[in-house]
Amino acid sequence: MLRALIWRTAVTNLSLSAMGLINSILLSRWLGPVGRGEIAAAMLWPMLLVYLSSMGLIAAILYFSALPQSKVERVFANAVWLGLIQGAAAVLIGFVVLPSLLRSQPQSVITTSRLFLLVIPISLISQYGVSVLQGQMKIRIFNWLRVILPAGYLIGTIVLIAIGRLGLVTIIVLHLVLNGLVLLATLTALTKSGVRLVGALNKSLIKQMIQYGAKVHVGSVSGLANSSLDQVLIAAVLPSRSLGLYVGAVGAAGLAQVFSIAVQMVSTPSIAQRTLESERAALLRSVFRRYWILSVPMSVAIAAILPIGIPLVFGTEFREAIWTAEILLIGSLLIGARDVLSGGANALGDPWLTSKAQLWAMLATVVLLSVLLPVLGIIGAATASAVAYAIQLWIIVRGLHVSHSICSASLFRIERGDISAAFQVFSGLRETLRSQQVPTEAK
Repeated sequence: MLRALIWRTAVTNLSLSAMGLINSILLSRWLGPVGRGEIAAAMLWPMLLVYLSSMGLIAAILYFSALPQSKVERVFANAVWLGLIQGAAAVLIGFVVLPSLLRSQPQSVITTSRLFLLVIPISLISQYGVSVLQGQMKIRIFNWLRVILPAGYLIGTIVLIAIGRLGLVTIIVLHLVLNGLVLLATLTALTKSGVRLVGALNKSLIKQMIQYGAKVHVGSVSGLANSSLDQVLIAAVLPSRSLGLYVGAVGAAGLAQVFSIAVQMVSTPSIAQRTLESERAALLRSVFRRYWILSVPMSVAIAAILPIGIPLVFGTEFREAIWTAEILLIGSLLIGARDVLSGGANALGDPWLTSKAQLWAMLATVVLLSVLLPVLGIIGAATASAVAYAIQLWIIVRGLHVSHSICSASLFRIERGDISAAFQVFSGLRETLRSQQVPTEAK
């Protein structure tokens, strides 16, 4: 069952990545590096504020929804109230600080970015609701909800091109409308799944959620520094063209994370549902070893394609982004392994391990970016990110060994049975592709 759910999610992730890539190509070709960079700059801080204001509750809601005998309605009710409070505070803060954060950008970008701040409360409540469905292993509904935004974005971009209205403001308005649709669909899916929105807060539960979320949030903030500080600094000190090239490289290298995200999304709630910690640890070891066997050759194949694919897909102007993308691909391989193990640590009830790794990696990111970005530009930013991801992975592997008796060598020690089981997933992939016509919910 777990293998089928992972592949179903991987197919969804691949579809999402394909839609995102096609959309990025359209934006890059119609708007060029400058226009593409302005859109990235306008959307950057509002989306970062979504995660900064979430206080780790996305992971906390997933965890408490997945636990045996979970009181899901109380979890979601607490989440909605917190989302409204968090969203209002983030919108106010963002409106005040955006002119300083985007000081190198045109005034039109700053004004449009302020408008996009409205996405924060909408996105928070949507993600909280989706986490409830994920925790309950409603993977089919979970995947369909994730399709709405990228599919709508692609269709909307094509329509805007056709009518000659593709631009910064219209793209932002399109995103606001689509996020509203995602929220409506999420609330509908929860109602149909029997999760009603009860009005009262549960003080005991909300305290547990905040405590768990706070441990995650330390890592989330640090993780944003590791994954987004490069783009933030590029937007602040380099021209829009450099940010446009870097965004293209990030999109191309990000293809390697399609599989790891699918494994994490399915394995985390599945591990959390196990009653004994020994059962959770055993499942994490098994899942990770088989993931690692497949992820390495996948990354090598993508690396071989990038030199041809980037200029062919994005246009010859993006040829300068090839080496940046290759370096980021190494980072994607490392961050994929980290994500799978981080999800396992969260499912073991140890969210602080991931946060500790993020903190050390954030320190490395700040130091390396300050040294490499002024000298090497976007290649220096990519190098800083890859090194930070390697640090994160090492700390999590070490922490699992010390705190949960998961031997570091056992995670990477490949046995004959693992190889056979890993490559059997392709038969599961064929079955998943056939079943996509009439998807059924796992029992």
